Amino acid sequence: MSYSKIKTIIRTNINFIYQCIAKLIVCVAVVSTLSIHALQATSKQDSLIQEEPMQGILLAETDSTQSDLTQYQPLGMFAILLQLSDNQFHFEQKQASYSRSWSDLNKLGNACMYNKFKSPEREAVAYFSQKPIAVYPPLRLIVLKKNTGIVAEPVDLENLPALIAGHIGVVSSRSYGEQLDHILAQQPQNFYVRSGMNSTNKLIEMLIKERVLGVIEYSAEASLVTDKIGISAEFHAIPIEGVLTPDLGYMACSKTPQGKALVGIIDQVMATDEFKKAFINEHNSHFNQEEQDLLKPEIDRLMQW
Repeated sequence: MSYSKIKTIIRTNINFIYQCIAKLIVCVAVVSTLSIHALQATSKQDSLIQEEPMQGILLAETDSTQSDLTQYQPLGMFAILLQLSDNQFHFEQKQASYSRSWSDLNKLGNACMYNKFKSPEREAVAYFSQKPIAVYPPLRLIVLKKNTGIVAEPVDLENLPALIAGHIGVVSSRSYGEQLDHILAQQPQNFYVRSGMNSTNKLIEMLIKERVLGVIEYSAEASLVTDKIGISAEFHAIPIEGVLTPDLGYMACSKTPQGKALVGIIDQVMATDEFKKAFINEHNSHFNQEEQDLLKPEIDRLMQW
């Protein structure tokens, strides 16, 4: 074979190799481009998923037409929580009695309750927010103003006079704190127990109509109920012996992965400076000066988180 033929063959093979390499480079470039587009599409899809708010159910004793906790109202810290959440979750209010709420909490899986006492028994069935969402002055025995002298002050619920024993309204399955819950369990005959929907409203209505002589409730809440039911009345709040410290109400959510995720977002929002500022302002505007003074040490302590 002549030298010129050998050169031609070599040149032809080199050109073929160059063409293969060029095609390979194009293929790699195409694959890389497709991979980048796929990653961008996945990232965009993940971003859309992350931006979609979590869906939750807010269990409440009252119907949303009477008291919509997702909308602003006096001491409406849940509505403020939603406003400051940067659309991380969305809640639909569902009416349920106190007893039904606790049984439905884990059945629904993504449910929460507002302003609940924390206890070891309840923590076994629900995730609680790290900090309270509301602080209230101590519970009182609410009576009509005209019946101010019906019992000595502070009232001793363990030694009630015959006149009022059995005529103090309480709500079935509601917790009134460790001390009062103990008294209610030990002396059930001294209390009138109301169950079902809107029990708190019904008891205040019964008090106004003097079907009961007293109701264990927060003084501010008793006044709010009269606005809800459209009946005016003047109340007197009688201190209860041994019930001296403010009450802390927490968010309680389903003991499920969804409930844990909801509580996680709640804790994040409540830790922000914006929420803390709103917390102080809302409590100061809701309570009178005497109640503000009583709550101030507890609120100051909470603001350190």
